[in-house]
Amino acid sequence: MDLRQLRYFVVLANQRHFGRAAGVLHVAQPALTRQIKLLEDELGVQLFIRHPRGAAPTEEAEFLLERASFLLRYAEQLKRDMVALQHKPSGPIAIGLSPGLAITLAVPLTRAVHHLLPEVRLRFVEAFAPTLHDMLLKGQVDLAILNGPMSLANLHTYPFLTENLSLICLPGDRRVKGSPVTLETVAEMPLIMTGLAKSGIRLELEASAAHAGLHLNPIVEVETIEVAKRLVRDKVGVTVHFAAAVQEDIETGRLAAHPIDGLHLRRILAHPSDRPASRATKELVGLLSNVAAELVRAGRWPNAVLDF
Repeated sequence: MDLRQLRYFVVLANQRHFGRAAGVLHVAQPALTRQIKLLEDELGVQLFIRHPRGAAPTEEAEFLLERASFLLRYAEQLKRDMVALQHKPSGPIAIGLSPGLAITLAVPLTRAVHHLLPEVRLRFVEAFAPTLHDMLLKGQVDLAILNGPMSLANLHTYPFLTENLSLICLPGDRRVKGSPVTLETVAEMPLIMTGLAKSGIRLELEASAAHAGLHLNPIVEVETIEVAKRLVRDKVGVTVHFAAAVQEDIETGRLAAHPIDGLHLRRILAHPSDRPASRATKELVGLLSNVAAELVRAGRWPNAVLDF
C-alpha cells in the first residue's frame, strides 16, 4: 500500500465511476483499475462493485475512506511542516467553533491572522462541541474550542476562558429585577432553548435548574443564537446564552443581557495529541489567546474571565 494507491482509491470512492476518476487523476483507466486491484489484493477485501452506471463502494471501502482521507491529509501537512521549518508558518488551518463563538471571534481572529500570519489560510467550521470533538479525533479540523464535560483522551488542551451565561431579553423587561439575575427568575420566564440538548449551554442550564429543584418553562427549541435572538426581539420569550454573541444588539439597544448568578461555562482550546500539530496551528493557539485577551480588555467579550 502506498500514498498513490490511497489517493486513487479516495478519488474513485468519491467519483464512484472509473472513467470520471481517471479523468480527475489524469491517468489512463486501466492504470487506475490495476492500482485498485493491487490495493484490494493487499487488503484482502473487495472495495468496489461495478455496475452499468459506475462503481459502488463496499462497506469495507466506506471504512477505509475515512482513514485513507486522514492519512493523505496528514501526509500533506507533513510536507507543509517541512517547508515551514524554512519559512514563515503557512498553509490552511481548519478551526472549529460553536456558532455563537464564531460571531465573537471570526472577524478579529481573521484580521489578526492576516496581519501576523499572512501565509496562513483560515477555514472556520461551525458546529457544536460534541461534533467538533469527533472532528478533532478524525483529523477533520486542526484546532477547536470545546466546552462542557467530554473525554479529553487523545487531545492536547489549553485553558482558554470561563464565561457567565446571561439572560437575553428585551431592554427594560420588567420581570428582571436587577443584575445579576437569579436562576429562579429565569425559571419563571418563557424560555427559547438554544443549542443542543445535553450539551454546552443547555446542559449547564438544565443541570443547574434540576439541582436547585426548579422547573424551566421552555416554549420553543432552536440551535443557534441567530434564530433565538430574532424570537426574543419578536417577544416570543427570553433565552440563555453568552452576552458576547449578542454584543452588537446590546450596543444598538435591541437586546439586553443580564448575567445569571452561578451559571457559567468553561472553554478550552484543543488539538489532537496523536499527531504533531503544525507550526501554523501552534502559532494560532497563541494568537487566539491574544485575540481573546484583547476582546476581554476592550469589553467586547463581556462576562468572560481568562483562564490562562
